[in-house]
Amino acid sequence: MSGSGSWAVRSDGTADGIVLAVDFPGTGRREAGFTDLAERLDIPYALWETLPPPLASGTTLSGAEWIDRWLAGVEASGRPVRAVMGFCAASPYAAVLAHRIGALQGEMPDVVFFDPDIPQEFFLYWQYQQIMERFLPELSAEETAAARQRGEQAREQAEDLTALGAELSRSFCEYGEPACRRAGLDDERTAEFLGGFTTYVSFVCGSSQIAAQEPEALVGAWSTATAVTSAGSGEAGRLVAKEMPFPDVAHVDLLATAEVAATVSALLK
Repeated sequence: MSGSGSWAVRSDGTADGIVLAVDFPGTGRREAGFTDLAERLDIPYALWETLPPPLASGTTLSGAEWIDRWLAGVEASGRPVRAVMGFCAASPYAAVLAHRIGALQGEMPDVVFFDPDIPQEFFLYWQYQQIMERFLPELSAEETAAARQRGEQAREQAEDLTALGAELSRSFCEYGEPACRRAGLDDERTAEFLGGFTTYVSFVCGSSQIAAQEPEALVGAWSTATAVTSAGSGEAGRLVAKEMPFPDVAHVDLLATAEVAATVSALLK
């Protein structure tokens, strides 16, 4: 691990340079992650992936604070950054981080997106529903229905993504705490589970915030980036300098596909 807990080393390199990968790694998620990609890459550089704060803390950060946290770890290393990659809703972070690093080191790193997107209300609402139903089986049918309705109301009434995230976090903790108790989790595990969701919501909301706050950095990086896209890619993947489509690969498998890794390896050498 490097960068005071803000980065995890997913693979070592032989050359003096690092490739940064921005994502929110989580246990039990359906989508393959950068750990899967790292196992298949053939590049001379180390691969670092962003890490959230300790999940039990339930830390909430603004978009700018997420960027500052990661940038501090990179600066402390003193190593040149060759590329910055972002997965899905983390793409705005990757764009702004690449812009900041380019200003610091005098050379813009390559930017690679995987199914890039800028998170909207529907994305966060959908994630809430999925996590609630997949990871809280101890809830009764009535409780699950009530939690779903609470989420729908929050989506309808929230003024923006940040407000929606705050309400969904409150709802998740309200229903999640008794579910954790019924599952036999102790205080520490319960805090980690509930805090993990709160921190994830902060991550998603921060991505939307940073996209709105730094449009020049976002557009600049987007206009030079390469997007590796799957069968489930949205319109954002077609707004980059170069799209490398994999129409036969599902979104959940994008970072664990050998052909994708070979393509990315060629891009980063």
